[in-house]
Amino acid sequence: MNNQSTAIDRYSQKYVAGAGNQAQVMQYANAGPAQYPGQSNTYVKDHAASNYLITQFSRNVKDFPLTKYIQYQDVNKDTGYYLRLNVEQAGRLKGGKLDKYYWPDGADRPRPHDETEKFNWVDFRCHRYDFPFQLGWKSRDQAGFDLQDVELANKAQQSMTGRTLRVHNVLGNNALWDSGHVEDVVTIPGNAGRWDQSTTTRSDIKRSINRAVRRILLDTLSVVKKKSDMRLVMNPDTAQKIGESQEMIQAFIQSRFAMGQFTGEESSYDDYGLPKKLYGIEVVVEDTVMVTSAREAATVTREFVCADSCAYLLSRPGGLVSKIANGQANFSSIVGMMYEDMTTETLDDTNNRRTEGHIVDDTAEEFTAPVSAFKFENVV
Repeated sequence: MNNQSTAIDRYSQKYVAGAGNQAQVMQYANAGPAQYPGQSNTYVKDHAASNYLITQFSRNVKDFPLTKYIQYQDVNKDTGYYLRLNVEQAGRLKGGKLDKYYWPDGADRPRPHDETEKFNWVDFRCHRYDFPFQLGWKSRDQAGFDLQDVELANKAQQSMTGRTLRVHNVLGNNALWDSGHVEDVVTIPGNAGRWDQSTTTRSDIKRSINRAVRRILLDTLSVVKKKSDMRLVMNPDTAQKIGESQEMIQAFIQSRFAMGQFTGEESSYDDYGLPKKLYGIEVVVEDTVMVTSAREAATVTREFVCADSCAYLLSRPGGLVSKIANGQANFSSIVGMMYEDMTTETLDDTNNRRTEGHIVDDTAEEFTAPVSAFKFENVV
């Protein structure tokens, strides 16, 4: 052969002249074998063929269950104090008597020697988290879909997953709970076992919830008494096992909603066989999932953020964002102090022709009123 460079077509095994560099060699090598015209090879495949279908599993941040059982509070500094007041004095009548408050005519007015209550300042400190990504401009601009928006949606979900994890790290720390507000359901007086083993005769689930509501009612001096302000939170595995208990099944069969539930026309029950309100309390199935394995790991590990085999009875009076004015008490069990609420930023690096995307969250998840909450352990 002459000095002209030559490449080998790996499909036809013929020499291809004129391929003067490796890029051209690869171009010829990847071209594929020559074909006769057919129904699927006479056009160039592209995204338009699927009408620009995108299969993506990023979750809308508004769909996270977290917003149903915690309350948010805007703060203007990233660290500070909130005031926690003891509640006993407001209802204290020592010995169940009124002798020390009785004031006969002509007698000295009762003297208030011990009529004040304890309080303490609780420190909070917001922590800032940044969930970043980076895109080269060629990758972004040549994509057949809005690549940047897709990545931003992924990072928003990652941020909300992180926020949910922070809340459940608080709930999982038994040292933060008030005495008497954490119980193994098997040890509750009258219970015969765990919730998934309960029957309508045993009523272990009903008895447990009634006990917790009574505890919260007593310890908040009946300030938190509306069941409509309470949420029963658990993960999907726990919810499914409870929904399969005979206590739930028998109640379901005997209800007027039974046939509608079987046919899918009735929405009073959720996907796990639990009613939307269980003994008057709204059920929240915390189904947020986190991936705990590294990228490109041989095995992908996924798990629910909410711990298994436990359930939380939490109070959340009012709306999602606290409207409490100065001097008023807030009995929401968990409050998210919001210094910066998931700010979206895109930063163009013109020198390197790339764009950085960021979701920034600066919050503190505080167990502000543990007296208004109750934790059930070993429910299944």
